[in-house]
Amino acid sequence: MMIRVKMLANYREILPPEAINGVVELNVPMGTTVYDAISKFDIPLDDTSVIVLNGLTVELDTPLQEGDMVTAFSAIAGG
Repeated sequence: MMIRVKMLANYREILPPEAINGVVELNVPMGTTVYDAISKFDIPLDDTSVIVLNGLTVELDTPLQEGDMVTAFSAIAGG
């Protein structure tokens, strides 16, 4: 199934070259969780990162569905 991962602020730097506007599409198997998708990238998975699914804060063990977007950014990025 296809999902999208979006990185904001300084996290954009770790995306692969094919990312467009900070978003990369991934083909992942059914049963993939938020954690599985985001752990492919070199970002901290602790309180220094904010990770949301379709704009909502969820547990990292939440299963993904076709078309979901996982977004990550630094909790200290400012705005």
